[in-house]
Amino acid sequence: SRCGDWVCLKNLHLVISWVPLLEKEIKNLKPHENFRCWLTTESHAKFPPILLETSLKVTYEAPPGVKKNMLRTIESWSQGWFGEGNELRSQVIFLCAHFHAIMQERRTYIPQGWTKFYEFSTSDLQSACETVSLLVKGSSDTIDWATLIGVLELAVYGSRVDNEFDSRLVKEYLALFFKKDTLESTRRAGISSSLEIPPFEIPLSKSVHDYRAKVELMPDIDNPQSFGMAPNSDRSLQRINSTKVIGTLRMLAAAAGSAEGGAASSAGVDVKAWKVQLGPLFQLWDNVQKAQISKVKNVEVRAVNPDDSPVVAFVLMDASEAGKLGDMVSASLNTMQKVIAGTALSTPDLIAEAKYLIQSEVPPAWSATWPSAPEDPAIFLQGLGARIQALKGDWLRRLSSGNPLREPVALSDFLRPDVFLNALRQQTARALKISIDSLHLVSSFESHLLSDASVSPLPVNVQGLILEGCSFNDQKLQLVEGHRSSP
Repeated sequence: SRCGDWVCLKNLHLVISWVPLLEKEIKNLKPHENFRCWLTTESHAKFPPILLETSLKVTYEAPPGVKKNMLRTIESWSQGWFGEGNELRSQVIFLCAHFHAIMQERRTYIPQGWTKFYEFSTSDLQSACETVSLLVKGSSDTIDWATLIGVLELAVYGSRVDNEFDSRLVKEYLALFFKKDTLESTRRAGISSSLEIPPFEIPLSKSVHDYRAKVELMPDIDNPQSFGMAPNSDRSLQRINSTKVIGTLRMLAAAAGSAEGGAASSAGVDVKAWKVQLGPLFQLWDNVQKAQISKVKNVEVRAVNPDDSPVVAFVLMDASEAGKLGDMVSASLNTMQKVIAGTALSTPDLIAEAKYLIQSEVPPAWSATWPSAPEDPAIFLQGLGARIQALKGDWLRRLSSGNPLREPVALSDFLRPDVFLNALRQQTARALKISIDSLHLVSSFESHLLSDASVSPLPVNVQGLILEGCSFNDQKLQLVEGHRSSP
């Protein structure tokens, strides 16, 4: 540093416990004006924030897509290394590059692609290529595919995977990629798979430029079908990314509102920030109460009787829980408004709930009796109002008619739709006088197929279901493959 030289310290995330010592050393330096210290690291939660704030930051992110991934790999290969051995070795190494790109790019579609993020790295590809070099010796025109698949599954890529579904996915990819049919153009035409492995005939060549020319013809934007996924998976990805961006913007807005709100009171409440950031929720809940809850405000939910059927008992309990949850939410929001007006004192629990709402999160106390509750407070309040109106209005009317399942059932009317299915199962077992364990759920788009009372005494017409990964043909009454534009 005294001589004005430059130094580069790489991969600090691998020695994160040592970084604080480096930070102290940098603070004590009296460097030459030409001295520069370059640090490289991957994102790490324990990286010292002060060191980040005092540094000029440059972020590099590799361009997404299978094409860009394979081009980066090919650019790292020298012709001398790639051309060693015969054409079979070069072809299989190229297959390894495509397989590696698929493994990495599927991470973009979490949780559809993988259930979690797996650290498939360049070292995995290097291990795969070294294995191929060992298996293809001299001028041999054959390779032990079983050994190659075993090594990649048990020692390289498969060893990083700890989920049963993901493990089966790795096995399926390995079986599709590494076989003789993939290399032979005459047999590739007969492979009935939507997975493109790769989407062109593999050159019978040892020249890396021939393979690069083929990769250049691939599309810049990936089609989810090329991964063997549903064609509209990218729409799900867009929704997930949009949700993350909106959440980040809300957090920034909450932080900015707190900074501009002024001094907090002695109780730790920033009255101005509460008023600005919680005001829209107060107005929304007031509208929900007037439009929906007021219609069933005076409706009483009777207690469950011992002779009530399981479905009737479930509806009564769910309606009661929805009413209690609505009262809890109303009490919390009303108290917050009184604290803002200066007519009530805040409590630690109330302050904690307000912080959750300011961060656009639902307080845990609110979602305790609603396991599948939305994470957005505005959607939560609207959904709660709709369920209170449905349970205390429509469903109590159905109970009074004596046959609550005669009309179509919307599972979105319930706080706990899974409990409704269990209650239906229990009531069916009683009607058939058999054990619950011997029953299984059967569904059909044609209601007449379930009209036999001796087999299905309690058929339920369910409406308002959301389909993901497929579409519904209302003419043929069957599920069909979705398209890229499918919702």
